[in-house]
Amino acid sequence: MTVRFFAFAISLVALLTPAVSAAQEDSEEVSSYAVAKSRLMGNSGLFSAIGEIGGTYTYAPVPELQMEFGSGIGLRGFQFSFMPKSSVGDAKNRFLLGAGPSVGVYPDNNPPHTYVSYWLNAEVGYEYRSVGGFSFLIAAGITRGIAGEYRDQCLFDCEGDTRGHPSPVTGLPVLPQGRIAFGRWF
Repeated sequence: MTVRFFAFAISLVALLTPAVSAAQEDSEEVSSYAVAKSRLMGNSGLFSAIGEIGGTYTYAPVPELQMEFGSGIGLRGFQFSFMPKSSVGDAKNRFLLGAGPSVGVYPDNNPPHTYVSYWLNAEVGYEYRSVGGFSFLIAAGITRGIAGEYRDQCLFDCEGDTRGHPSPVTGLPVLPQGRIAFGRWF
């Protein structure tokens, strides 16, 4: 009985040693990317702070705070945004809550005019970080026009007038927004 017990114990130790060692290596790798301070991402969305397609740079001085800077192209023209975010979770899974301003710049040649609009955005999101630093983000929220104007295009009953007309963004309702993004922490 004693020989069988020792054989079983030695076999168990031999089987578990590589798994424990690999788990320790994984946790060391995860922790190095979990404390990474910078991230670059490609984004795609609808009414999002960076438009329908764009890029973001995030700086995280501490894991619980992210400062996201973005730019892209959307229905409001060229988009530029800044969004501070609160971040909670573990090394791989984080939940985010953010709010911040954005600006849309839409140059138009018919008639010559540059439309500038200012927006306030809020979103809640989920981020997954892999051991290698790969990051996936999905977020949804709301956006609201706070100042400026947008190009109001005549779509129905135009009577031959298809030019854009300036309209204040403050007259627009609160709009839903969403985006997905892929990137890497470094």
